[in-house]
Amino acid sequence: MNRIFGIILVGCLLAIPSLGQKYKKKQMLKDLNTLEGFENAFIGFVLYDTEKGKIVAEQNADKQMTPASVTKLYTAYAALDYLPEDLVATEYTIKGDSLIFWSTGYPLSLHPDHRDSTLTHFLYSSDKKLYYWPRPSEDERFGPGWGWDDYSGYYGAEKSRFPIYGNSIEFIVDNQNQTYKYNPSYQGIRISIDTTESKRARVSRDESWNEFKIQFGEEGIDTLIRPFKYSDRLFVELLQNEINKEIEIVDDFERPETNENLLGVKRDSLVKWMLQPSDNLFAEQFHVMIASEKSDTLGVNRNLDYLLEENVFLKNLDLTEELTWRDGSGLTRYNMFTPSSLFVLLSQFKEKYGLDFMKEVLPQGQTSGTISELYSPSVFAKTGTLSNNHSLAGYIETDKGNTMIFVIMANHYTVSTSHIRKQFGVILDKIQKAY
Repeated sequence: MNRIFGIILVGCLLAIPSLGQKYKKKQMLKDLNTLEGFENAFIGFVLYDTEKGKIVAEQNADKQMTPASVTKLYTAYAALDYLPEDLVATEYTIKGDSLIFWSTGYPLSLHPDHRDSTLTHFLYSSDKKLYYWPRPSEDERFGPGWGWDDYSGYYGAEKSRFPIYGNSIEFIVDNQNQTYKYNPSYQGIRISIDTTESKRARVSRDESWNEFKIQFGEEGIDTLIRPFKYSDRLFVELLQNEINKEIEIVDDFERPETNENLLGVKRDSLVKWMLQPSDNLFAEQFHVMIASEKSDTLGVNRNLDYLLEENVFLKNLDLTEELTWRDGSGLTRYNMFTPSSLFVLLSQFKEKYGLDFMKEVLPQGQTSGTISELYSPSVFAKTGTLSNNHSLAGYIETDKGNTMIFVIMANHYTVSTSHIRKQFGVILDKIQKAY
């Protein structure tokens, strides 16, 4: 009889696997402080149960931390809040036999990844004389606190009044035959060959000029993206080459009280194209576009000042703390957000735009964007990385069908970022199974 009772008891225990899958607050906080790589870092954390409507655990939730590209979540919210559903590709007016057009900050004209020919088709089809007015802008090429050498990286395309081709050149380098192609081509671009041996192809650029050096690699074909040095003249000449028509720059002009709008892509599409690959140019230009809606003068800083003035943006988000927000992309180390403020932002996203929308625009684990080779498909989140700083903020759908909002921020670690990502995965895996 005792033997039968013992067998029944063991069977009952085995039938309740959840007993071995609890992830209590105490263990969660212990992991945040003792997992390898976390012990010497500053870790901020919030986990919120949307079904129960309460915070499960938090650590350093009210401490200011470096968010890196998680900043783009704030930029996305601002874009959704302030920009029209159909983005304006250019503004223009017609006076007699002249068509004068100017920028709104729209970044997709002839972009290599999301090629939009709206502007070029419009100008090509016009029977008017074409004039481009460089609209007043307060922006420098880079944001405050960006690395001085960002100009050479694929991620460092310059902010500008009117981006074209993503403000970058695509080089296709055939290492075996030692030949190359590039697009867009332009007579002002200078190419030279660096004969220094290299395992992979390299393309470098002079900081001040569109002078590029190519190093051939050992084998195969490499595709490299390098920003070009932007100018109004370069913009016009690239546009002229595309439409095979003359465009004259006009400076003596003022934006009229009324004008015509040429519509481009949907705002929500650009939000997705910004968030999933973490596109820095799109993030910055979102702020330029918002400034275009609010002022005759363009500028990221002008727009951020507007958003934060008298807590306009904070009131919309229902935040109680001030944001230290200095660019749209997160390339600057001047940005400082708390895990708590990011949690509030994610809550507002879910409440205002719905979880299905957020799952569509955010990177998804093992599926899309910057986490396409990380985590599980149940994770929908924005990453952010600068040297020795990594953050992840978003939503996770658990094995029990619940949706949790989470924010994990690791600042000042000394191990590799890949190791930090692995530890984030350990925590997220336990959350997914336990809740």
